[in-house]
Amino acid sequence: MSTARRHIIPESRPYRWTREEYYKIGEIGFFEDKRVELIEGEVIEIGPIYGPHATSVTLAGDVLRAIFGKGWVVREEKPLSLGDDSDPEPDIALVEGKARDFKDAHPTTAALVIEVADSSLLYDRSRKARLYAKSGILDYWILNLQDRQIEVHRRPIADAASEFGFSYGDKMIFKEDDSVTPIARPDVSIAVADLLP
Repeated sequence: MSTARRHIIPESRPYRWTREEYYKIGEIGFFEDKRVELIEGEVIEIGPIYGPHATSVTLAGDVLRAIFGKGWVVREEKPLSLGDDSDPEPDIALVEGKARDFKDAHPTTAALVIEVADSSLLYDRSRKARLYAKSGILDYWILNLQDRQIEVHRRPIADAASEFGFSYGDKMIFKEDDSVTPIARPDVSIAVADLLP
């Protein structure tokens, strides 16, 4: 009786990058001429920024600077270091402190994160929302340019069914004629229309 050897083929899976590796390969020019971000170990290419998107980012940045003033930094399209394997570049991250506080390392949290969504709407509602919930971001807004509204996500919760194990427990929609209040400034109302192009 012959004993045939069974070959066990290991399950193939993508290589997961750490933030340190991501920056090292970036330094040697691997991502030259590409807009990318690191999400849970995967390098994701970011699409081009069109006029309405850019206008909305600028408007939101201006409004937040006027409201929050000194002691806060409004970072536009700059990294947030969320754990060892995520370095997203949200359209807006409102961070407590001064700009020079982050000269040696990107912030690791934000009081408010905003993504401006046109073609990226589904991605921002799903993967980005789950990542921000996992990272403990308490106030996540999607400026939905398609429907001209803001989708506010709050109360990160553990969620075994979610891709990263977390989601938001509260989701609210504010239409163009509504106003929205950031958690970090409960005394202020921002007109949704002021953030849309």
